[in-house]
Amino acid sequence: MDNSIKQCLYCDKKMQGRTDKKFCSNHCRSSYHNAVYGNRTNYMRRINALLLRNRKILSDLFVLQRKGTQVPLSELYIKGFAPQHFTHQAKHASKTVYTYCYEFGYSYVGKNAVKIIQEVNIESSLL
Repeated sequence: MDNSIKQCLYCDKKMQGRTDKKFCSNHCRSSYHNAVYGNRTNYMRRINALLLRNRKILSDLFVLQRKGTQVPLSELYIKGFAPQHFTHQAKHASKTVYTYCYEFGYSYVGKNAVKIIQEVNIESSLL
């Protein structure tokens, strides 16, 4: 049995015990992994937060939009909509391209308005 003294990977504290032990405590283990892997997931969290904000804006305006009415682009921008962040695009039968944030999509109607739709069965349209 190897009783060599090792150092914690996070705080460099000397520790004894199992030969495969890497951290002196759960706090050090958690802090180490947060430091190593935190930056990788922060980018995805920020992008997903933007996508969810866009989805909420489209959802709110979809509820307010009466069937057949258009939503002014200015209304989207006032609420903080970021058109460069979307989940996918799809061309519908009318050859109109819709840009989606999850199940809510929009297409431009003229220069200053959009039409918002909700894809009821999102899984089948992505296959």
